[in-house]
Amino acid sequence: MVHRAISNKFLQIDALDGLRGLAALIVVLSHTSNLNMFFIPSWDFRGIGKSGVFLFFLLSSFLLTRQIITTSNKIFTFEFMSNYWQRRFFRIYPLYTFYLLLALATTWASVEYFGVGYGQPFNLDLYGLFNQLILTESRGLTWSIAVEFKFYFVLPLLAGIFLVVRRKGLIACAALYVCLILLSQYISPESESLLNDPRFIPYLPIFITGIFVAFLQEALQDKAWFPRLCQYIGYIGVVAVIIMTPTVYSLIAAPVESDYFHKDFILYAAVWSLVLLASVNHDGLLKKALSTRPLRTLGTLSFSIYLFHPIFIIGALYYNMGSVVAAWFVLLASLATAYLTFRYIEQPSSRLKLQKTNFKFSRS
Repeated sequence: MVHRAISNKFLQIDALDGLRGLAALIVVLSHTSNLNMFFIPSWDFRGIGKSGVFLFFLLSSFLLTRQIITTSNKIFTFEFMSNYWQRRFFRIYPLYTFYLLLALATTWASVEYFGVGYGQPFNLDLYGLFNQLILTESRGLTWSIAVEFKFYFVLPLLAGIFLVVRRKGLIACAALYVCLILLSQYISPESESLLNDPRFIPYLPIFITGIFVAFLQEALQDKAWFPRLCQYIGYIGVVAVIIMTPTVYSLIAAPVESDYFHKDFILYAAVWSLVLLASVNHDGLLKKALSTRPLRTLGTLSFSIYLFHPIFIIGALYYNMGSVVAAWFVLLASLATAYLTFRYIEQPSSRLKLQKTNFKFSRS
């Protein structure tokens, strides 16, 4: 098995690695289904890709907030912030830069030798490369990277506010959470968000939910009744996620378009939070399923799978592969590429540091 050594060992949870893998799989299932590539004939998953991306956002917010909670007395120290930013930068930018350089190189080569821009994963020039790197422009799937990295700037402040309010108890944290959700909808209603919107603000409810769930977990994890509660709400979450699959919803309610739930950020954050809490707290079927080796491996390779699978979708279309063959080709080729990029880019770069720090996270 490929090990996610880049995760902090004190806060690593197998089931959440598997949940991250599920998020990557959801995105691949959706994007292949959108082009009539089905892993099993007629199993149509179009429209669920946003669900997977929003799950990525929620997991990132939850896990990073847990790290902050365990070191709450050092959150605004130079040592913490240096460690925080180095880990975030070297987690994202080495592979992201490689991805953009691939687009730049293939665009140049296709123009030079064929007279037409056919860059992979998209056409890109030097100006576009610069804008992508400073997160002012996005193409293809990079909108979500822009959103994610912008969140890193806001997280310490938001988590710091929750840390202060936590002294008044969990109810105070819940009240703060509700107020922030309402404020986010006043500033940028989810119904007015754009398709693949690279702005951070529209997705604020998902990230705020991840932060609150981390504080909820910290407050209730030692309660004897909490695991059983999480078991039941986990089932509710799983059923809700399934129902929100447009194909399923069309069968049991009324026919809807594949993008019907794409702007339901708060609803997605809520139902995935139920699944997340069950995955962490209850040693039942859900946690065991998410802790299996295949899903954990997908979780380890999820960033690369997410980035590179569209290239292989284009390849499958170019060679006019059959529906089932194309779907499996996309998944297997993405896995092979992800293994290589993880081993030779992600994992080595995660160990890089601009300066030596002795900062360590304590066990939650």
